[in-house]
Amino acid sequence: MPEDAARRLDDALVLCVGGASGMGYGVAEAALEAGAQVVVTSRSNERAARAAAQLGPRVRGVGVDISDEASVSSLFDGLDSVDHLMITAGAVGRSSFLDAPPSEADEFMKTKLWGTHRVIWHARDSLSARASIGLITGGYAQWATPEAAHVHTAFAATEALARTVAVSLAPMRCNVIRPGFVDTALWDFMPDDEREALREKERSGTLTGRVVTPRDIGNVAVALMLAESVTGVVVPVDGGRHLSRS
Repeated sequence: MPEDAARRLDDALVLCVGGASGMGYGVAEAALEAGAQVVVTSRSNERAARAAAQLGPRVRGVGVDISDEASVSSLFDGLDSVDHLMITAGAVGRSSFLDAPPSEADEFMKTKLWGTHRVIWHARDSLSARASIGLITGGYAQWATPEAAHVHTAFAATEALARTVAVSLAPMRCNVIRPGFVDTALWDFMPDDEREALREKERSGTLTGRVVTPRDIGNVAVALMLAESVTGVVVPVDGGRHLSRS
């Protein structure tokens, strides 16, 4: 690929909320390769600074807690115009509908749905006129299961939020990447043999015969940043697993 074609984000500022690890780190890597300046965040100032140092001189690390209003507001007070916003932060644990009473149900929405909403709302005046916003959900957005009721609800609601943002902030764009299993450091707690068995199980369920990596997510995120006529869509990045419930 010619160098000018690979660096089409030159002079753009890409903010990766949750970019200090996992899928967000993959987005930061891909954006850097495309020529962008990047800001990565983590709830930990130290993790954000460490990731920025690993990624290189065109990266700044900032600590932010997306569940905290003041923290998110402060993030955008310290930034100039943002050209592309990618939000990968906001984990949701699996839980059964029957086991989680209504008094606990909101906990599953606070970081993923409302944290994402909070970041976008505070970002709106910092985003450039034709900015893009990217969100992450997961395969559970598509399939409702008894044992993962709240993650399904949070992911499906986040995808609805993306459509709302796309029409509310137009001509800014908002799209969603819906990954399946992604081989990240999240699984580092597993012994090597168990992790390899997990990879093989997930690999066998794809049509592509390969496990999705954080860099795969990053490549799609950058493609959506550059696709100026694409908004309000959900892109599965799961090796074709969305075509089958298995």
